Amino acid sequence: MEFGVGISTCREGLFYPVGFTSVEGLVKVAVKSEELGYAAVWGNDHITTQNYIKQKGGKPNFYEPLVVFSHLSALTKKIVVGTAVVIGPIRNPVVLAKQAITLDHLSKGRFVLGVGLGAYREEFEAINMKGNRGQMLDEFMECLTLLFNQTPASFQGKYYSFTDIEMLPRPLTSPFPLYVGGNSPEVLRRVGVYGTGWLPAALTPDQAREGLRKIREYAKLRGRQSIGFKVALEAGCYVSKDESEARRRFVGSPFFQHLVSLKRSTLKDLPSTSEEELFKRNFVGTPDVVISKIQEFEDAGVDQVWFDFIADDDEELLRQMEFFAGEVMPSFR
Repeated sequence: MEFGVGISTCREGLFYPVGFTSVEGLVKVAVKSEELGYAAVWGNDHITTQNYIKQKGGKPNFYEPLVVFSHLSALTKKIVVGTAVVIGPIRNPVVLAKQAITLDHLSKGRFVLGVGLGAYREEFEAINMKGNRGQMLDEFMECLTLLFNQTPASFQGKYYSFTDIEMLPRPLTSPFPLYVGGNSPEVLRRVGVYGTGWLPAALTPDQAREGLRKIREYAKLRGRQSIGFKVALEAGCYVSKDESEARRRFVGSPFFQHLVSLKRSTLKDLPSTSEEELFKRNFVGTPDVVISKIQEFEDAGVDQVWFDFIADDDEELLRQMEFFAGEVMPSFR
């Protein structure tokens, strides 16, 4: 089992308080993650403030993840940098493929491209995009697959088209690490048909196990049995020697409220947004409790769990990272 850290490229106002994120903080967390033995840092993607944040008067700062990772890859040596996720339907696949291959070279093979639909349709509409986002994402994934694996590459679809694109230099990493984010049945199909990895969030071990089984079924139908799919699970985390403190910090966090907001979109599989249901799907409690839960996911086939550590500022985030690294990670080495 590997472990990762979610960095606040676009998590301010969503997972963390407004004012949380700075360039200095992003660097500090990434460098410290590598020092502590984490395998990866993951950054997300947003263009504009979500409506529910606007209604509260929040004005969060969002940093473009690919640019951030270009900077971070120059300041680190071993840790993987990954997008979780880039919003596919609001980007150009040819430009994104060029950016991803460039980052693959700059990082010496340490970049993972995670792509998704986007949790908030309002963001898609805010930049006057039109069309069926699911169909767009399918075409988008097909485009990326062609661009990563063929040169020249051509594609003619309903939403995207290009002719004889020579994508040079070619990727260092083959197959290119292309992950798909989300929990829906359509996500599982896209992973099996196009991807090399899956980026789910807030799952149970049984859901992780069943999702991986379905991904392999789709891959077999596509003739991709040889792909060794990776599963990198995102979850919230607060670890403390005091169980009640851990639960109190989790329920009082912006992250908890964010999960409640996603009940209407990407986390529709949640039977409820009760405290107990969300405790069940995240990593909250004493080191022993968290270790036991991680073991269940490892047994289900999850390769990495990466965490949005509950924190109000960089210093609390770093303390949580250090406490987890000291109290939990040794059990999985």
